[in-house]
Amino acid sequence: MMVFMTIIMVLLRLTCHRNQRVKDSQIQICNLCRDNHKTQLWLSFLILSFLTTCTRADSEIEDLLTCLENLDSTLKESDAMLYTAPLNDVEKCKHMVLKCYMVELIMVIIEEKINDKKADCLRHFNETLTPEDGCPQCEMHSLQNISTFLKILTNTLQKLNSL
Repeated sequence: MMVFMTIIMVLLRLTCHRNQRVKDSQIQICNLCRDNHKTQLWLSFLILSFLTTCTRADSEIEDLLTCLENLDSTLKESDAMLYTAPLNDVEKCKHMVLKCYMVELIMVIIEEKINDKKADCLRHFNETLTPEDGCPQCEMHSLQNISTFLKILTNTLQKLNSL
């Protein structure tokens, strides 16, 4: 929260001319800024953007966990062997690890011809990921059956959610 207040103070100082600033008890605010509704609107939009960005990642992981719970019984019918990233790789290569998991799950959905709309959440989540450089390719991870794969994926998501 302190970061947001600092950003607001800097923005207010930048939007005011030096001779129009009035010293307030905690921050400097200019007379024009108090009356300028556009400035207030943009500052409000900026604050909401920051708040949305901060909470979005956690809610997406929670949504993905719910999605996996809904698809669990359908996915477990597959006998596929899937590349499974270890839990410790997630700290340095979060997006790449998640991308590997999503690609593998999407492959299972295609091969098993799962036409459930519940699977769209996997495709959507996959589209939001931008893999980091210097991370191992998905094919470098060990092959696991679908049950082990889903168990490790769930543990990985829970770890990310708790960070």
